Amino acid sequence: MDITLDGKDWQLIHLMPTEWVWRQVWKEDWDPLRPPAAGSWITGTVPGDVISDALDARLIADPYYDLQSRAAEWTSERDWVYRKVFIAPAGFQGQTVRLRFDGVDSTCHVYLNGEFLGTHDNMFVPFEFDVTALLRNDQPNTLLVVVEHMPPVEAVQGQIGWSGRARVWKSRFAYDWDWCTRLVPIGIWQSVMLTATSAVYLEDVWVRQQVYTESAVVEVQTRVRTHQPAATASRVRLHLFDPQGQPVSPMQEAEFEVNNSEGVYTFRIELPNPQLWWPNGMGAQPLYQARVEALAPDGSVSDIRLVTFGLRTLRAIANEGAPADARPYTLEVNGRRMYVKGWNWAPIDNLYGRPQTDRYTRLLSLAHHAHCNLLRVWGGGLLERQEFYNLCDQLGILVWQEFHQSSSGIENRPPDDVAYLSYIESLARQMIPLRRNHPALAIWCGGNELTDPGLVPLDDTHPALARLKAVVQELDPDRLWLPTSSTGPVFSAMKEYAGTGKMHDVHGPWQYQGPQEQYEFYNTIDPLYHSEFGAEGAANLHTLKRFVSPKYRWPPDATNPVWIHHGSWWLHREKLEAVFGPIADITQFVRASQWMQAEGLRYALEADRRRKWHTSGTSPWQLNEAFPNTACTNSVDYLGLPKPAYWWVRRAYEPVHVSVRYERLTYQPGEEWQVQVWVNNSLASQAGCTWAANVMSVLGTTIVSAGGKVDLPDDGVAFAGTVRCSLPQERGVFVLFVSLVDPDGQMLSRNEYIFTTSRPPLQDLLRAPAPVLNVTLAHGVLNVQNESTFPALFTQLEPARGQWLLPQDDYFCLQPGETRVVPIQGKGSVVVQAWNSQSHIVRLG
Repeated sequence: MDITLDGKDWQLIHLMPTEWVWRQVWKEDWDPLRPPAAGSWITGTVPGDVISDALDARLIADPYYDLQSRAAEWTSERDWVYRKVFIAPAGFQGQTVRLRFDGVDSTCHVYLNGEFLGTHDNMFVPFEFDVTALLRNDQPNTLLVVVEHMPPVEAVQGQIGWSGRARVWKSRFAYDWDWCTRLVPIGIWQSVMLTATSAVYLEDVWVRQQVYTESAVVEVQTRVRTHQPAATASRVRLHLFDPQGQPVSPMQEAEFEVNNSEGVYTFRIELPNPQLWWPNGMGAQPLYQARVEALAPDGSVSDIRLVTFGLRTLRAIANEGAPADARPYTLEVNGRRMYVKGWNWAPIDNLYGRPQTDRYTRLLSLAHHAHCNLLRVWGGGLLERQEFYNLCDQLGILVWQEFHQSSSGIENRPPDDVAYLSYIESLARQMIPLRRNHPALAIWCGGNELTDPGLVPLDDTHPALARLKAVVQELDPDRLWLPTSSTGPVFSAMKEYAGTGKMHDVHGPWQYQGPQEQYEFYNTIDPLYHSEFGAEGAANLHTLKRFVSPKYRWPPDATNPVWIHHGSWWLHREKLEAVFGPIADITQFVRASQWMQAEGLRYALEADRRRKWHTSGTSPWQLNEAFPNTACTNSVDYLGLPKPAYWWVRRAYEPVHVSVRYERLTYQPGEEWQVQVWVNNSLASQAGCTWAANVMSVLGTTIVSAGGKVDLPDDGVAFAGTVRCSLPQERGVFVLFVSLVDPDGQMLSRNEYIFTTSRPPLQDLLRAPAPVLNVTLAHGVLNVQNESTFPALFTQLEPARGQWLLPQDDYFCLQPGETRVVPIQGKGSVVVQAWNSQSHIVRLG
């Protein structure tokens, strides 16, 4: 029997560090109002964090608004006392009762009914106490937890520091990173529960598998514990259910001996015709369930574990044309190669304590919608929650989970002394079993950007990485292992390394390089895997207005303290105005900045994908953000609203994709211009497809048209043809529309690209004529028609009030007379507007 102690009925009070010892707060009659008064209790929420509770109690202002996070930093410098009074049910009488904490951030001291239970000092691992003798049945019980102030930055290290001085595994990003401010949560951030069983209970259930052509073997290892010191017999039952909920074999029962309070038994079951679990875009995600029951001596069920799992194989194979010293980076799932259409995942909130199921569902649904098949959980963040992993299991999104080590700018080597190695081994031994049953989990990694002083990525010879690898191979040998990211002889993607075989898994760059430099760079590099890179872009205007007061919205540069506080690493006004010319207002700035991010990120993904199977995948930095930045590299903002970059990443990741290779955006009037058309296919081969290209000025003058036939290779890439012409003598901006249809004329893919002979290059883009749109809605489908004689540029579908929508397409250009049919999910109203057009507000169902 499990009883949750979660809820909004906890009491909470802050004290100066160690003051709680002097006040003896664990005594049941302690009153904070008794002189010398400590203050009054506020309401606490578990799971949660003290900063959120302080905000609810109006002890602080919204830390995400303007500069107000600075006035909230004191909350992490105090010790906080949590207290809850509860009544244990009568059914606990005669049972063994354990008090379990799934996670406390970070160091805590636990008391029950005035008695000290113990101390715990890591946020990522659960812990529990036997409280059978202390629990009062049918009477009030007082649970008190003292959460100490945050570990000092010297022990954790923020973004700028020394990795070799980091002694504590805690989420480092919250100590200040380039994409969030310093706002360090502490508190009871995971569930608290009372569990009543007989003397026998289940400590762990581990499901392993071997998948063959027409069958699979499932091994279910059960680890049983007992409070009886002498050797005793234990019985365990296993029920196995298929994805449709039907038993796949008769119930199995085993009796075995438990010695020294612990016993292990492994069931082995053969399954005919297994239903395989596939990553997103490759097939379905059927999930099996194992129900394991530990039986009491009288035959009654003492404890139950339900474990969901999927059947699949996973290995890494060599990339095509890879040098002999390279690791294999191409993932093969169920015998099929998978090109990684990845993203980097940041914690969903600086204040990650309270459950935010809706936000997890929204962000992971967006990743799935964008054809993403792998998320890298970065090493300065979290061992992600069970709900994250459960959703990834359901959506087919593989997970690359890093341990909590990261670069620190000044020095990037983790410690290697005996005490630290013992510490991280102990944590890894407790963390790995928490997640190893998830079919989504694909990779354990030793940490982020760990390098020697010369910025050469560390390998398994470093003692800390060797220790973690050994634990992974012992406790989860069916997963892949990487020592760090990036890996290989060089850290960064650089043009100078092209053709040398040195770019294995590489990082960078994280900014748009320029109207010529961006394209030269990504056309030249040849990584085996590109696991972190990006482009910066401004926040959505709705989100900017939500978190920045009017007086701080302009100017978007280093003279503005709020723009520094909400994104100092990503200020780019000077670079943007070099491309677009002077920009006078925030609306135009956001418009231009978001185009630059979308353009830069799309081209990087398309260029890497054109090298498919030599390059085995991409993971841009980053999908989401934990703090509302004014500008950053995220594709979805803090409120869960996609930026234009999201839609162009989604397009670049679509199963069948047409793209264009070019050298630059800027040309001279009358210059010879040409681009290459390429097709990329993640599906079976298809012959007889047709591509078409149409180039026109933003004023509607057709410059050139071209097209041809192309066969789509099986899960491969092919060159389709070339479009070329002499550009007009008049300066201006022009748009390339390119499309791909199947032999029946059904649209497979389309894309739009901007080029220019203007100076500044894209100044005329912001001044493009205002198109006339005709927008209608019927049966959940938007029809957006361009009624003008010139293109409608970058048509967006934005929620009227910031609500969550999910259209099938967004941020697209329309040729004169073209209609785009867009199925859309959501409620409320959607605002449809192209650059410089009037807005159309359409009410959804």
